[in-house]
Amino acid sequence: MDRKKTWDVIVVRDVMVPMRDGVNLVADLYYPAADGRPVEGNLPAVLQRTPYKKESYENMGSFFAKHGYLSVVQDCRGRFKSGGDFFPFRDEPQDGYDTVVWLANHPSCNGKVGMYGCSHMAWVQFHAATQNPPGLATIIPYEGPINAYHYSMRVGGALHLGLLKWILETATTSQEAQQNPAIAEAVRTMSSGQNFLDWASRIPWKRGQTPLNIAPKYEDAAFQLYFENYDYTDFWRQPGFAMDEYFDCFPKIPILWVVGWYDWYPRTIIDGYQKMVEMQRENQYLLVGPWTHNNFNSLCGDVNFGTAGTIHSYDDFLDLELAWFDRWLKEDPNADIGTPVKVFTMGGGQGRRDNSGRLKHGGEWHYGDTWPPKSIQPIPFYLHPDGVLSQDQPIQESAQTTYTYDPRNTVSSNGRCIIPYGPAAEGGFSGMGPRDQIELETLPGHGIPGMPIASRPDVLVFQTQPLSQRVRIAGNIKGILWVSSDSPDTDFFVKLIDLYPPSTDYPTGYAFPVSEGILRARYREGWETSKPMEAGKMYQIEIPLEPSANLFAVNHRIRIDICSSNFPNFDINRNTGDPTDRRWRIAENTIYHELNHASYIVLPIYPLGS
Repeated sequence: MDRKKTWDVIVVRDVMVPMRDGVNLVADLYYPAADGRPVEGNLPAVLQRTPYKKESYENMGSFFAKHGYLSVVQDCRGRFKSGGDFFPFRDEPQDGYDTVVWLANHPSCNGKVGMYGCSHMAWVQFHAATQNPPGLATIIPYEGPINAYHYSMRVGGALHLGLLKWILETATTSQEAQQNPAIAEAVRTMSSGQNFLDWASRIPWKRGQTPLNIAPKYEDAAFQLYFENYDYTDFWRQPGFAMDEYFDCFPKIPILWVVGWYDWYPRTIIDGYQKMVEMQRENQYLLVGPWTHNNFNSLCGDVNFGTAGTIHSYDDFLDLELAWFDRWLKEDPNADIGTPVKVFTMGGGQGRRDNSGRLKHGGEWHYGDTWPPKSIQPIPFYLHPDGVLSQDQPIQESAQTTYTYDPRNTVSSNGRCIIPYGPAAEGGFSGMGPRDQIELETLPGHGIPGMPIASRPDVLVFQTQPLSQRVRIAGNIKGILWVSSDSPDTDFFVKLIDLYPPSTDYPTGYAFPVSEGILRARYREGWETSKPMEAGKMYQIEIPLEPSANLFAVNHRIRIDICSSNFPNFDINRNTGDPTDRRWRIAENTIYHELNHASYIVLPIYPLGS
């Protein structure tokens, strides 16, 4: 078949795909066609499996068929026209295996299958790969996690609320809700807008005591995933949740790992890429852009990252996916898939407001063979008294800062927050995007909207002197803190900020959020069993932040904020140590920055000129 030729498309709808347990999942098949008939010959196939209604992806199904692929879009188990019961992610490994094998053996397929898709459609690619199905030749996971507990429904032991909101919204389009619209109306009283924030403040929920009880299958999923399996047990080690624990089972195939810096999955996508490279798996490619979830717009939050690069829309990304499939499914050596690593380095812009009121932070693309770059230098920046951050180690024998964390007065999520609220309430799962660190309204009595987050007494701020030369970072970031508390549990949240100096457009400066990370202190020694803190005892904790790439300009400051809440991205820690306890207590939390208990953040310095 001519690889450059485009074809007409014929669609065969509602094809039954049998699973091993007798359930049929329903798919639409898109065939390249000429003269009103499917083209003859065996074709490579591409597959997207979705919980969002297969007909919604007709444009993608047709796109690949038009370019010479047998293109299949399938409803996942228990969703829309497919049979069986839906439980998020649990059954997808077996269903993915059975579907890939069915497609590889289809009379019109040459035995090669590629998978693609964003978010849930990225999860199911990993799921299928854990089973090593014959015929799976490549995947393009775009913004999905390699482990549900460590990167998605939990982060650092804290409940990441994005998937909880997703379960609610998915229930409104369930098969049950299609038969009884009252179900959707009831669940929307929890899932929409401010309603979700209000319900999230009441966590932990109780079975039968929320509107979700009208959709029992989805209530069961929400409670098993969020309120009944807090520790990392065998429940989480299933291949439907712990895909990275099955990396050895993955077929040795090319993988294009894709994510945006302000999605919720940069650390997991980059960790997955790095683990595969460490396993010496060939043809691992990485693409990281200045985007939010399922979005290629370089206008992100209230920041403008400029027009550098070639991917600015889904059409651009489809062209890249097509080139990728041409390379590995059609074995076209001339397919332009670019360098193995394409990562956007943020920063270097004018720092002015654009016509839409956004900060011109700018940036440029880094092209290379590895990530992080080989020449990076992990450099510790130490916390000092009086809010100083520097590369000098502390010399005082006794120095610490204590702050009061009250669960009734949380710090608003403002940066990498997937829960849309306030000025981004209509943004869906594209989330908030990067924003100046100004408090936003979340719950009554929580903060003062419009005030700088740094002005809060429960936020510790450490910053460098204005930089005399530019500083570039590129890679993994971590915080090492010595801490104590008078409570059995609390959270420690660290945010890395590029602080702009005051200007005409920003008279008080602009605090650009670069990265962040969180640890629920009762999991400081491991995820399998939680351990309460002893009042006043010092502990050293390590907090992985999201990886990043950013250029800090001259006269900017590198700033670290530390606090104990980040709502609504994460649930509110009530400080009792018991996740089922709905009571709360105030915590007195201390950060140590002294000679023998130095706290610091490790930045991956990427020397300019490298």
